[in-house]
Amino acid sequence: MMTEVLGGIALFAGGVFLYKTLKREMERLQETMAQPVYAKARKARPDASYTRLVQDPVTGKYRPLD
Repeated sequence: MMTEVLGGIALFAGGVFLYKTLKREMERLQETMAQPVYAKARKARPDASYTRLVQDPVTGKYRPLD
């Protein structure tokens, strides 16, 4: 009898924990989905591997900016 009560309490506590965790994650996901794409792109930092290029007026070719 006591084992079933303790098991029921543990099951209930696990369900409440799972519910709160899923609710928090869904709210976080909804916040990120609510932002427009351009706002997300503006927040993203550019990759350091990309270099800025300038066009050489004589040759017309692009070279890295020093």
